[in-house]
Amino acid sequence: MPTDRTTVHSVAKAMELIEVLLTQRTPLSLSKLSAATGYPKSTVHALLSSMREYGMITQREDGRYYLGLRMFECGCAVSAEWNAATAARPYLELLANETGASSFLSILDGTNVISIDQCPGRASFHVVPEIGFRLPMHATSQGKLLLSQLPDSEVRRRLDNAGMPAFTPHTILSQEELCKALGKIRRDGYAVEDGEYKIGLRSVSAPVFDRISGQNYAIGVVGLFRRIASEEFEQAISHVVLAAKQLSQAIGGQ
Repeated sequence: MPTDRTTVHSVAKAMELIEVLLTQRTPLSLSKLSAATGYPKSTVHALLSSMREYGMITQREDGRYYLGLRMFECGCAVSAEWNAATAARPYLELLANETGASSFLSILDGTNVISIDQCPGRASFHVVPEIGFRLPMHATSQGKLLLSQLPDSEVRRRLDNAGMPAFTPHTILSQEELCKALGKIRRDGYAVEDGEYKIGLRSVSAPVFDRISGQNYAIGVVGLFRRIASEEFEQAISHVVLAAKQLSQAIGGQ
């Protein structure tokens, strides 16, 4: 993980340990945490011991380490401030019911998109992103939608840090092409993904604005739509755009 001159290295190392546990979502031994971060066992043990004193890390009976109860409390405190996540639930359920596809609410976090709520559609094969799962910015409708809310200079800076890996033959791989697509998204008021992240999956996202927190969100649906140029998908676009406008109004946005 890159650091700058203002980074406190011990804090950065502690955050890397937390990131590993968040990503793995299972208790890990001291050896595995040391291997995952590249830090000596003595360093990792000292960091874990300090965080354990504050309840951020817990140690199981078998010696493995995991996220502590204090982390859960922090998560609850953060989620309590996310009015949009609470207010969005009925809109997500309505979108899933109207389109038959899975609906989601996402935010942009650094160089990734994070799903903060979702509602599976009627299809037997659920493709909704898991809550807390990180998705690429350049290859998803929600990622492109949220990038379109930023100046092109900031978009390029984030893409420089994240890179633009190919997920399918349809993934946009150049910043110039993506910035051109973002211009269209700003004009249209919604973003579309056409098999750019997963072959066969198509999605649409529209912006949600929260006046209280200043946070921008993306609400949308993803599913096995046969093609973008279809009445079914056009109806999904209309439903998503309307839901985004209504949710923005409900939480005091524009």
